[in-house]
Amino acid sequence: MLAKSFPAFASVFKTAYIKVAAVLATLAIIGLATVGNYGISWDENVEVSMVKYNFELITQDQPIPENYKYYGTVFNISSEVVFQVQNIFRQGLNYNPLSDKDITNERAKNQALYDRIKVKHLLTFLVSLITYASVAGIVWILCGGEYAWLGAVVAALFPRLWGHSFFNPKDIPFAALFTLSTLLGAYLVNHYLQVDQEFRLKFNRTLVYSILYGILVGLVTGVRIGGFFLLFFVGITYLICKLGSRTIFRDLRNILVYGGVMFVAWAVTVVAVHPASWSNPTGWFFATLAYLSKHDWGETVLFAGESISARALPWYYLPTWLIITIPLIFQVAFVVGLVLLVIKYKQFSNLQRACAILVALQVGFLPLLAIARNSTLYDGLRQFLFILPGIAAIAAAAIAWIYQKLSRKSFKIATIAFLIAVLAAIAIDMATLHPYEYVYFNRISGGLAHAQGRYETDYWGLSLREGIEWINKNAPSNSTVVVGGDDDSALIFSDPSFTIISKFNVTPATQKPFYYLAMPRWDFQEAFPECAVSHQVIKQDVPLTIVKHCK
Repeated sequence: MLAKSFPAFASVFKTAYIKVAAVLATLAIIGLATVGNYGISWDENVEVSMVKYNFELITQDQPIPENYKYYGTVFNISSEVVFQVQNIFRQGLNYNPLSDKDITNERAKNQALYDRIKVKHLLTFLVSLITYASVAGIVWILCGGEYAWLGAVVAALFPRLWGHSFFNPKDIPFAALFTLSTLLGAYLVNHYLQVDQEFRLKFNRTLVYSILYGILVGLVTGVRIGGFFLLFFVGITYLICKLGSRTIFRDLRNILVYGGVMFVAWAVTVVAVHPASWSNPTGWFFATLAYLSKHDWGETVLFAGESISARALPWYYLPTWLIITIPLIFQVAFVVGLVLLVIKYKQFSNLQRACAILVALQVGFLPLLAIARNSTLYDGLRQFLFILPGIAAIAAAAIAWIYQKLSRKSFKIATIAFLIAVLAAIAIDMATLHPYEYVYFNRISGGLAHAQGRYETDYWGLSLREGIEWINKNAPSNSTVVVGGDDDSALIFSDPSFTIISKFNVTPATQKPFYYLAMPRWDFQEAFPECAVSHQVIKQDVPLTIVKHCK
């Protein structure tokens, strides 16, 4: 019917849809072909253990350890469910999901852990595709379907976002669902504005949309507690869009009515997915907010060449990381995009206005709140990966708007050639860093070479895998390997005959010879200065993990 009534629109829509689908399919093919290349990040064992803690709380009334009861469960439990379903398909209905709890052999335990991690890595990447699709959707609203595909491309060329998309089970699902909520929130606000009458609590589309959105935000909160701010973002956006209205009191009543419905759906969802909250939902929620905003992470952070307590970082810590890790072209496009959003705002439709406001809130609100509250920060911008899709969307929109204004064909050709050259350079940098794209520093900051010794590089310890694989090939059987960093990579990927010892357990009585495997964080690589460096995992001429042979 649409094609008969509006053939030109239907043609553009179909073409735009195909372009977006083609980009997402390309990203999926690249990601699925490389997901097995990534190592083990420091916290992955803990993320797997959280499922066990929550299961024991439910079945045995065992308390969740203090440090873990405040963290999200949605993605970790989803991964465990996928893992168990996979095993049922492989082993049949006789498979016992609890069978691995009786494993006593350490090698078998490590294999069981790695089997779960492989599932989590795959699922993390698949969930990350929601991010790229959502950015395309935001650009579609702001600029039209013809340019939506560009949003997905730009987002995928944020190396820090792409790199984390294969192993980060907290921040990537949060970024994906947060960005999806921004996109769908724009449509929800637009629906509220279209109804534009007194909202009544009766079963209709408005009520259903509000409940579904509340559930979605509940799931976002179930990944990371900061997702609950999305509830306020929708209300704020609705009221901003109604500025100047003569029905301000009715508007306030309207948003309170359906905002209340949304809040109830959110609260029920959050409590349902957080077993730790069941005994005291309200107290748990506020305790979680307080704990995570002022997390007592007692380690130091390498920033601008100095080791500084995570609780005493300067206010410009996060802005600095954004400046040195986002490719320059996207920084410039983002600033231009913000200016154009303001200029174009009056000409925008209600849907475009709602989308612009929600994206701006996604990008700016929580980072500014963290800076104002002097929250504990570490790991660069990892805790704020969720703002990168919003930055990518505004940057892509700016590029599209500028291109639309070019009148001469020669200017358009020159612009396309320039973009291809610049974006290709970013893609080449990502390829040379693979599978450590997340350690990318932009060229204007001096790149990874300038960051070495000044900022955190492989703080997750992904390159430990490559280091232990070198030892496997070059060390004799029954070797001893001391690990400076999280030892899961060594335990999982090492030769079965090796003895693995954590650096924290080394004593003067520890016998040599042994190999020392160290990631680039804190003083790990400075330990055992008497030992010669035998191997280095190098990217862009910068060593990440190193291997020393202590004879």
